[in-house]
Amino acid sequence: MTSATVVTVNYRLGAADKGIPLTRGTESELESEKGPDSKCQTAKFYKYPTPVHDTLAGFDWIRNNFRPTKLGVFGSHIGGSLALMLALTEPRAVHAVAAHEPICDWPGLDEYCTHEKNADQGSSTKQKRSTRRKSAPADLVPLLEVREQLFASFERCFDAFASPVLFLRSAGRDIPKTFPQYLTGPEYPIPVLKNTGKMTSDQYDSPTSSLWDGDIYPGSDTDGDIDPPVRRRKALSRWPPYGLDYGLNNEVWTGPDHGIGRLQVTLPWVRVFLGNRRSAESQIISSSKGTATRPTILEQQGEEIVSVMRKACFWGREKGFGERIVTLSRVDDFPGQELANYFQDVFNKESSDDD
Repeated sequence: MTSATVVTVNYRLGAADKGIPLTRGTESELESEKGPDSKCQTAKFYKYPTPVHDTLAGFDWIRNNFRPTKLGVFGSHIGGSLALMLALTEPRAVHAVAAHEPICDWPGLDEYCTHEKNADQGSSTKQKRSTRRKSAPADLVPLLEVREQLFASFERCFDAFASPVLFLRSAGRDIPKTFPQYLTGPEYPIPVLKNTGKMTSDQYDSPTSSLWDGDIYPGSDTDGDIDPPVRRRKALSRWPPYGLDYGLNNEVWTGPDHGIGRLQVTLPWVRVFLGNRRSAESQIISSSKGTATRPTILEQQGEEIVSVMRKACFWGREKGFGERIVTLSRVDDFPGQELANYFQDVFNKESSDDD
C-alpha cells in the first residue's frame, strides 16, 4: 500500500439524466414527455469532443491544485483512450499511464465490415455460404452503434484525441462525409455496407472496393461508373512530431534555414491491460466445433497501440527500451490489484533512479 491522492475525473459523455432513454438522431438534446399537459423535459446529451475537454480541464485542475511530484493516470475503455491521449500529449507531466481495454481507433471499426453483395443483389450460393462461415468480433456491432451516438459527425472519429492511435499512424483512408450504414442481424454475421444505388455490381465484386462517396452518400455527385479508390496503406508517424518545441526558448523563427526542432521528451511508462485471452496471431481453435474464437476489437486495438507505441516513440533508443516502457498485461478480471502494484513499482523505480 502507498499513500496517494486519488482524483476521479467525471467527464461528460452521454445523457446527463440517466432516467431519460437514449435516442438516435442529430439533435444534441433528448426529450421525454410525461403527459399531454406536462411540459417537455430535456436533458443534454454530450458527445465528443466534450469528454476530451473535460479530461484536459480536470488534468489542469489537478496540476494547479495538488502539484503532484508523481502523477499516474488510469482509465477503462473510453477512459482508457483518454488516459493514452494524456500519455501522448502531456508526457512531461504524466509519469505513468494504465489503460484497461481502451478503444483506440474509432475509424478502424469499418475494417471489420464487408462490402460484399447480399442476397438481394444476386450473389451466388457459393458466395453466400463463404460469407456466412465467417463472423465478426462480438463487440463490433455494439461499438458501431455507440460510435454513431457519441460523435456528431464521422470526421470527429478521426480526431487523434478521440482515437489515440492516430497520433502515431495515419488512418489509412479518407474522411467520409457521413456515417456508413450497415446491415446487421443474425443473417449478417459480418455487417454488410448498405448499397445506396450508386455502386454497380462490378464494383461490389472489386477486390479494391472501399468506402467512398458514391457508395455511402445518397445524392452524391460521384459517378457510379468510376472504379472506387484503393484504400491507402497505413503509415507510421514518428512521435513526438517536429515543431512541438517551437517557441519554448523564446526563439523567433527567421526562415527555412532556422529549421524546426523536435521536442526532446520520453513517453511515460505505459501499461495496457487486456482480457486473459490468447492473441490474434494464435487464435484458439475449438476441436469439437472446429471454429476459431476471435479476439475482440478492444483486444486487437490494445495489442496494436502497444506495438505502435514501441515502434513510433523511441527512435534512437537502445534496443528493448520501448518494450520496457510500454507493456501489455492480460488479466482475468478488472485489474484492481495489478494496477496498484504497477503504479507502486513505477513510482518506486523512479524514486530510486532519482537517488
